[in-house]
Amino acid sequence: MRFVRDSGLYPNIPVPKIFALETNFTNPVCAPYVLMELIPGRTLTNSLNKLSRKQQLSYIKSIARLHASLSKPLPFDRIGSIEGGDGQHVVGPLMTLTQECLGGPYKSMEDLWRAQLEQQFLCTPQMFAELFQLLSSLVPHFQPPKSYLPLVLHHPVIAFRNILFDESSISTGALEITGLIDWGGAQILPLLFTSKYPDDLRTIGEDPFQKPGWDYNEDWYTVPCDWTSTGDSSQWPIAYGLGPEPIDYRPSVRGVINKFYLRAYFNVCYAEELRRQHGDADLARATVFKDATYYMKFHEVVCSGWQNWVRHKTWIRETYWRLRNVGHRGKESEELIIGPNMYLESVEEPIRDLGTFGEYPVAIEYEHSTEPPYKNVPKFYHK
Repeated sequence: MRFVRDSGLYPNIPVPKIFALETNFTNPVCAPYVLMELIPGRTLTNSLNKLSRKQQLSYIKSIARLHASLSKPLPFDRIGSIEGGDGQHVVGPLMTLTQECLGGPYKSMEDLWRAQLEQQFLCTPQMFAELFQLLSSLVPHFQPPKSYLPLVLHHPVIAFRNILFDESSISTGALEITGLIDWGGAQILPLLFTSKYPDDLRTIGEDPFQKPGWDYNEDWYTVPCDWTSTGDSSQWPIAYGLGPEPIDYRPSVRGVINKFYLRAYFNVCYAEELRRQHGDADLARATVFKDATYYMKFHEVVCSGWQNWVRHKTWIRETYWRLRNVGHRGKESEELIIGPNMYLESVEEPIRDLGTFGEYPVAIEYEHSTEPPYKNVPKFYHK
């Protein structure tokens, strides 16, 4: 927050003034703390779908304005998190929202990804070697085109709970932001990798019920599941709440479909704000949230641990084979990688194993000798 306030780069983002800050327990109160200015306003307690249409569109415009402000290129040349204070700010190691240190700072996303892969490989069973190799081979292919590479400031959770609104504006429906808080886990990243939709616009494949044809392993934290139609309502599951009547899913289904179109409206507002605030009319950056899907998925898989490698193994394998089949040139290419929201069929090429005639390494099994010198002797056999 100090950087946002002191740098002068973000006049459209109101943040409280920090009076005192401790990040460890070696202080008089024996706990981390932040003593900051009290700013006016309150958060919205309703969900997005319970707001009026006027409030919804006003909210989308407000957060698009915030994201566009944060998309201003920074005078840094490293990927990481900002350290320091009193006007002296540098990029240090990359910290997550949960204050996990991912190392660094890094010169490029490739350096970051390879460091994470190596760290995970050191602590994973050898059975995951295949996924390690596939992810490692994909790293050069997820270098974004140059238009998406400017380093910008990323706020990890832009959502109702972290935004304060002027109380009078809430009643009129024309929402006015008075403060953006909770900057823990803020990062310096290339623009493309900050293009995560605000949490209140996120939808998942199992809410309000499991979407037909949806795979649990395609649930992503950084990429929403697109609900674009209600489907056949006669196929909806039947469930009961506290009363005798079955749950009426219609309002919830309309809500997740509504968020799909609100995301499209957010994209339009963001592009308009880029041009208005920064004079940036670049067509690639205007659609960065729509274009970032595959890059966000890859970044999430690589940086969230080997358990997610296993969970998303189908996506990893399919992405590898699809890029291989189309002859993608990797780092040399300025092509943007896009694809379906979820893979519905496999294009993985069949493999003919030519080692079925005994050419595999010989395995050794031991048996006890009944003749002098009475010791275990090897017995050879083919796998």
